[in-house]
Amino acid sequence: MRVKSPADGSPATAPTMLRPTRYSDVQGLRVPLEPGGSALQMPLGYALLKRRSTREYRDQAIRKRDMAHLLWATQGVTGLGGLRTAPSAGALCPLRVYVLGFNVEGLAKGMYRYDPDSHELETLGRGDRKKAFMAAAAGQDCVGQCAAAVLLTADLRRMVREFGDRAQTLALMEAGHAGQNFLLAGTALGLGVIGLRKFDPAMVHQVLELPDHEEPFYVLISGHPR
Repeated sequence: MRVKSPADGSPATAPTMLRPTRYSDVQGLRVPLEPGGSALQMPLGYALLKRRSTREYRDQAIRKRDMAHLLWATQGVTGLGGLRTAPSAGALCPLRVYVLGFNVEGLAKGMYRYDPDSHELETLGRGDRKKAFMAAAAGQDCVGQCAAAVLLTADLRRMVREFGDRAQTLALMEAGHAGQNFLLAGTALGLGVIGLRKFDPAMVHQVLELPDHEEPFYVLISGHPR
């Protein structure tokens, strides 16, 4: 669904300069990821104790294998029928996971979609979108410093058919579960992490050229803490 501007109810428009450029020659290319979970050895109690929101990051790449563990923790498949690491009402799994790779070893700068079933990244476009994404996130410095950003969106169409006016609330709860998994996994990997909701949904929608039926819910970023 298209996000509406809170001011007048009409679709918000991002400045033309913020629209990214897609590269048709790389769209759809698959990037395999290391199996998730193997490096998450920190005891849960210690991860809960150590988790803190990090807003300052070093200019240092994170490893692609760490990105794989973060994504698996967020929405990885762990059971028959596509059951995920995070609970989902009715097992409908409305969340969609996008990755903005700014400084990830072995991963070209660009935008990707995470496929939980195959545990791969699908290339959507190459190029550095950090400035545009930072502008959509209210110019927050942590977004400009991080090595990677993960955006959780939701396709609510099936949820609405099943749960009616409770659909968005249930999907938001699911995004919270998935986000906490990301934050705890990042802590276990020794990375800095934070979850953000301070962004303009309409600008994010346009900057990243998201499908009309998807609604941006949550931004999760990671990097090496300063």
